[in-house]
Amino acid sequence: MTASAGAARDRRTRRLLEGPIAPTLLALAAGNTPFVIGQVGAQIAEAWYIGQLGVEALASVALVYPVMLMMQMTSAGAMGGAVNSAVARALGAGAPDRAASLALHACLIALSGAGVFMVAMLGFGGAVVDFFGASERTRGDALAYAGIVFLGAPTVWLSNTLASVARGAGAMAAAARALLLAFAIQIALGGALTFGLGPFPELGVLGAAYGHLIGFAVSTAVLATYLLSGRAGLTFDFGRFRFSAGEFWDILRVGLVAVLSPTLTVATVMIVTGLVAGHGAEALAGYGLGARLELMMVPLVFGIGTAATAMVGVNVGAGQWRRARLVALTAGGLAACLTGAVGLTAAFAPGLWLNLFTADPAAYAAGAAYLGVAGPAYVFLGFGLAVYFASLGARQAVWPTVGVAARVAIVGLGGLFVAGQGIEATFLLIAIAIAAFGAINAASLLAPGWRGRRL
Repeated sequence: MTASAGAARDRRTRRLLEGPIAPTLLALAAGNTPFVIGQVGAQIAEAWYIGQLGVEALASVALVYPVMLMMQMTSAGAMGGAVNSAVARALGAGAPDRAASLALHACLIALSGAGVFMVAMLGFGGAVVDFFGASERTRGDALAYAGIVFLGAPTVWLSNTLASVARGAGAMAAAARALLLAFAIQIALGGALTFGLGPFPELGVLGAAYGHLIGFAVSTAVLATYLLSGRAGLTFDFGRFRFSAGEFWDILRVGLVAVLSPTLTVATVMIVTGLVAGHGAEALAGYGLGARLELMMVPLVFGIGTAATAMVGVNVGAGQWRRARLVALTAGGLAACLTGAVGLTAAFAPGLWLNLFTADPAAYAAGAAYLGVAGPAYVFLGFGLAVYFASLGARQAVWPTVGVAARVAIVGLGGLFVAGQGIEATFLLIAIAIAAFGAINAASLLAPGWRGRRL
């Protein structure tokens, strides 16, 4: 590593330790803007492509989407947040060599995580989509789509892990640019293969899946090249690398708890998907479109959240606990304003979103009903998500996970009472559960773990 790279790393660290909190968070989040734009754009584009193929195609992808979401949230948010936190804490404590070693251990964890998803969906995908209520009309496309997407699980995990290493080192913009490239390829190539544009074959829903796989493969290569160049301020000496149980545990002690959060989030989506599937393919397609907007709150908050993970991690590594908690509160407030604005807009003008994807009256009605009830609760969703990310930086993942567990418990137990009733009762249950998630995460900042001990 050059002297100039080391100086750049030190400047980034001092900024996180000493800079004004809100402007520093916003500046770091701005570095994530290309990622946010790319992921949101890719989700909108894919939904539009598939929507042009008809309601059955939308319903097919809706059956796979919860597990795709879980893989993305686990690799980028949960385990990725743990990697971000570990690297940031090592740099905050003045140990750049340890930060580089943690990055290599993180890649091994990523490959293991990818293997779990590959085995689950390539080996048992039929049981998964059947659990969600697949019909004869939707099962085949759902399994074909899943077969391609989860074949690419290692690229998703490695890309998100390497991006988390870069974020932990303060190189938010570099990580965002590489992931933007993945999403740009996904949008362009996925569309070309879905519709058979130019020299590309027409593959239908499989085209979107191939765009996803190839985009993340390219992003992985770009991020690996960037980190190995030393421009992030880390030096990798493969000849001296040794496996360390302590460094695996530094990541896993946060990551394994944090993984419960996306697991429970997807469990919530699974329960709701099962409840809605009973109302027919059109209702499932409409709910799937509405739920996509809810799930897009994750990438919207991700920019602020990952900035908070790094900023909290560096301050915790330096023993500045009071400042770390102020960072978490500030991030929560910023995220709540953002998601609250989106949710209220969608509630009062659902056509701005739904008309992009479907003209089917029944699908539109289901999506509008969902957004009208759940949209106002997005303010709680944003605050809760931002605090969750900040908590990873402080190795305080237990209470945010309790918040997610409360959410799935409300939906699961409440689902026993609303099954067989109108679809609006299911959507009200979702809104109540989201509000509980945000309230518990807000209260978690008062827990003893946030009051100060050096890690």
